[in-house]
Amino acid sequence: MPLRKPRDNFEPDVTSFSDIATLLIIFFILTTTFVATTGSKLEIPSGSADPSQADEKQVTVNLAGSRIIFGPREQEFSIEQLRAALLRENFKAKDPSKRIVIVNSKPDVTYELYYEVVMAIASADGVLALIEEEGKGGPE
Repeated sequence: MPLRKPRDNFEPDVTSFSDIATLLIIFFILTTTFVATTGSKLEIPSGSADPSQADEKQVTVNLAGSRIIFGPREQEFSIEQLRAALLRENFKAKDPSKRIVIVNSKPDVTYELYYEVVMAIASADGVLALIEEEGKGGPE
C-alpha cells in the first residue's frame, strides 16, 4: 500500500468567518446605546424692547470681552460675585414676571463666559432675556 505524503500547506475553509464577522458587526451596531447629551431647560420669554414697560430695578448683565458688568451701577463682577448677587435677588420668592434678567452680550464674548452666566442665572431661578439691537452690525 502506498504511503500518503503529509500536507505542508493545510488551509482551513474561512469563508464562513466573513459572514460571522459581518453579522457580529451588525449586531453590535444595532444594540449599542449612545450617551445622550444633557442640557439645561431655560425659560426664555418672548417680548419687545418697549421702554414704557422697563422697570427701574430690572436686573441687567452686560458682557463685553471677558468682563461681566452687573446692575444699574455697572460694577465689574467675577463669575462668583455674579452668582452671589443673583442669589441675593431671591428670584424664587418673586412673581415670574419679576424674575427676568436681561443679558446684553457683545460679539467678542467667549462661549464659556456666556455659558457660565446663563447657568448662573438659571441656577438662581432667574429667567433669561436677550436683547437684540436692530440696525447694528449688519451689512448696509
